[in-house]
Amino acid sequence: MSENAIVVGSGVMGASIAFALARRGYAVTVVDKKSGPAQGSTGATSAIVRFTYSLRDSIAMAWESKHLWENLRDHVQAPESEPVADFIRTGMAVIDIPGLLPSTIRTDFVDLSIPYADWDAADLARELPGVDTSNHYPPVRPDDPAFLDDSDEAATALYTPDGGYISDPVLATENFARAAKRHGAQFLYNAEVIGVHHSDSGIRPKDSVTGQPSAAWTLNLSDGRVLDSDVVVNAAGPWSSRFNELAGVGSDHGVTLTPLRQEVHTLPAESTVIRSDGTPIPALLDAGIGTYMRAEVGGQLLIGGSEPECDELEWVEDPDTVSMSVRPEQFETQALRAAKRFNDITIPNRARGVVGVYDASADWTPIYDRSEADGFYQAIGTSGNQFKNAPMVGEAMAELIDAVERGHDHDRDPVRIALQHTGGELNLGTFSRLRSPAGTSGNVMG
Repeated sequence: MSENAIVVGSGVMGASIAFALARRGYAVTVVDKKSGPAQGSTGATSAIVRFTYSLRDSIAMAWESKHLWENLRDHVQAPESEPVADFIRTGMAVIDIPGLLPSTIRTDFVDLSIPYADWDAADLARELPGVDTSNHYPPVRPDDPAFLDDSDEAATALYTPDGGYISDPVLATENFARAAKRHGAQFLYNAEVIGVHHSDSGIRPKDSVTGQPSAAWTLNLSDGRVLDSDVVVNAAGPWSSRFNELAGVGSDHGVTLTPLRQEVHTLPAESTVIRSDGTPIPALLDAGIGTYMRAEVGGQLLIGGSEPECDELEWVEDPDTVSMSVRPEQFETQALRAAKRFNDITIPNRARGVVGVYDASADWTPIYDRSEADGFYQAIGTSGNQFKNAPMVGEAMAELIDAVERGHDHDRDPVRIALQHTGGELNLGTFSRLRSPAGTSGNVMG
């Protein structure tokens, strides 16, 4: 393959896609308006690896990606001298509440050979020091009188021993970027795209020097540079909708995408996150109180939100205008929720955490697809629950681009990808831009 490809966005998705394309022989250029990799939503991710999705293909992608994360050095062909992000296998417990886990999930786990166990309250107490084993559902805000109510219902959970998290999401992105560079990819930073032109006829004029058809896409950068390419991939995270508008694509989408401001907080909680044997506790999704939690380095507890209905979500129009300062009231809300689940948590006076802007789709399922314009592809709607899938997203997008560029009609006959490590195949039609909102849990669980 000798085509040129421009990937817009150098978060973990853009870097993984760049690597997969460059390894297949594309001449890849990555452009990003920021000054380095992973400075958008990737830098604020909790990097949790889990398999509890609503859709079978989402589960299969996460399971295959786990195997790539476990062998990341081999996957990106990194030399021994290069630091590589670690997969920290802690296990993952999802406290079951009405409507959260699809009825088919255990069957899907069996079919995909994903180990799991059903935990009762005694299991939770054994594995999570100081845990309250009641099922607090539905979630309410701390200023609601019901927040202090006790529950007589014992919690149960779906546990997957292969869950965990990636130690350093920025380093993981750099690993993919370095791998792409080893195959000839270029990365242009401080390079904002301000104009996009498409040669929208099927017949392109020939270059006067080479005699070859000219590139289908021309991108104008804010510093005056002009880039030409046969293929453009939108991996711009929360700026993806804006880039689609600039390129004149997206009119046929069946699902909408909107940037969402989110905060992830940390609490000192060494006695909670480290068990007596010195190992970290399993990651915990606790939608009954509206959070997910996992151990963080330094004896910290990392806390994020699961988008409960009682919380007002902060949808934004312009990601560039979002305040990146942690808000004390949001920190206090999440800290109090964590303290409701774990008895030994002390809430500090100073709010600590990070702020990110998610690229969220209406059904919390990403779009991995072409567009209505030839040569323009999309890996968007990924924020909040797709970091774990980044290794496979690169491979899937490269397979899709290869197939469509060779004439395959993906809209009529969705591309299917063989899963090399786990068997079976992945139907990319699940992530079509043309779909109606998928039947998911309706929150970040996807």
